[in-house]
Parts: sequence; C-alpha cells; structure tokens
Amino acid sequence: MRKTAVALSAFALAVTLGACGGTDNGGDATGTDSGNNGNNGGGTVVAANMADLAKSIGDKTADESSAHMKLTADAAGQTITGEGDVKFAAQDAAMSMDMSTSEGDMSMVLLDAALYIKLPQELEPGKAWIKIDSSSDSELAKALGSMTEQMSKNADPRATLKEFEKSGEITDSKEEELDGQKTTHYTITVDVQKLADGQTDETMKAALEESIKGGLKDFEVDVWVNEEELPVRIALDMPTPDPTTGATTTVKMQIDYTKWGEPVEITAPPAEQIAELPA
Repeated sequence: MRKTAVALSAFALAVTLGACGGTDNGGDATGTDSGNNGNNGGGTVVAANMADLAKSIGDKTADESSAHMKLTADAAGQTITGEGDVKFAAQDAAMSMDMSTSEGDMSMVLLDAALYIKLPQELEPGKAWIKIDSSSDSELAKALGSMTEQMSKNADPRATLKEFEKSGEITDSKEEELDGQKTTHYTITVDVQKLADGQTDETMKAALEESIKGGLKDFEVDVWVNEEELPVRIALDMPTPDPTTGATTTVKMQIDYTKWGEPVEITAPPAEQIAELPA
C-alpha cells in the first residue's frame, strides 16, 4: 500500500504542474530544426515567446474544453501507463483514467475536487475504491489531499503553460510530424529558482529548493502543438516531493492528447463501492 501511495503522490503532483511528462520524443516524431521564431519553414506561425504560446493554446483549448489522453510516467521507482478523458476548466477540472502499475491495475477519477482511486486489491469486500477529499482523516488522504485540490485547479495545458510562463523561455522550435500530424515542437527551459520563487504550495517549494541545493538550475519541458494550435503532446522530467517521505524524487511523464472537443462523460464510482480509509 505504501508504494502505491508514493506512486500516486508523484503522479498527482506531476499532473498538478503539468498534466504531462517525460522529455524524450517517444521515438515517433521526426522533423527539422528551425531555431528561430515567426514562420517555421512550412507556413506554420511559431510563437515568439511563452506569453504568445500560452495565449494561443489557452484560446484554442478553451474552445474545445475536453480531450482523450494517454499517459506514460516513471514515478517513485514505478512505471505507470494510463489512458482516459479529461474536461478542462480553470477551476474543478474533471478526469477519468485507467492505469497499469507494477502493483496492478488501478483507476482514477477526479471530480468535484475529490479524487477516487480504484486499488488493485479491495480494502473491504466489494469495495475497491477509496475517496480522498478535504474531509478525509487518514494519513494517506492528508498526504494526497492538497494535491487533489491542485489537480482539480490545474489539470489543464493552459495552467501548465501559465505556470512556466513566469519561469521558462522557449529555447528551440522545430517542425515535426507526430502521429501523422504536422506539429511545432517547442522546447521550454524552466529556471528552477524562478519556479520555486513563484510557488504557493510549500511542499513543492521545499522540494524545488532542495533540488537547487543539489545543483539543479533548470529542466526542459517539451510541447508539440498542431496546426489548430492544440497540444498534441506535453512532456517533462522534473523533481517533485514525495509526500509520504518528505524526500525529493523525479517524475518523468508524457501525455498525448487526441479527440479534442469530443463529448466525454466522467462520473464518480457508486458510493457502495467506496471503502473507508484506514486512519
């Protein structure tokens, strides 16, 4: 159970900051460097800076407001893969995802500022789900509670780019074909000190400051944007706090977005299937 909590903690925090992960291209993107702004060789307009990129993506995702996503993550020594749907919102985003971990298959639902997790093993007969929200009293709930609130607010590419708008800059852009789509691949270099200075979450701030003491100055975030100015992939590899131990760990995540604007339905699990969390 503890390893599950660690992995979910890392996953929750990574989604809080990025709804995204991992810096490698996944082996399926090809392209050529542009190294400049403006027209990107093929008629695609390239954002000149983080403010322009955040605004263009923000405007388009606000219009579409939902997407299907696939996740790959390495967190707290575990590999997690997942697939699900998300409804974006400035407040109270909703998400549903089925995940595969080294401890078994899990499901997650984020809805109305509550996080529901279906565990590989039932805590009580017939009750495979747990619920984590502000009213929960268990140690696990306390560890994940604040991140659940942040996930509800920030599980949105717009929030991701706004977060990094204050601490990052576009250091490269290139045209690439990704999964059959023409995209612009942006590399954003994030200043860890600036990111730490802007944090309101004390746990995250402390983890970033520990990373700075360890010599980390910056890390890269990669964003692939299609011709409709919608994110196709967001990827990062960054330090995050492990709420169960207080130590700093590294989360590498990648999320691919498809089916923008298609209707999605996200519902909470039945109350009779939700177990009481141990104290």
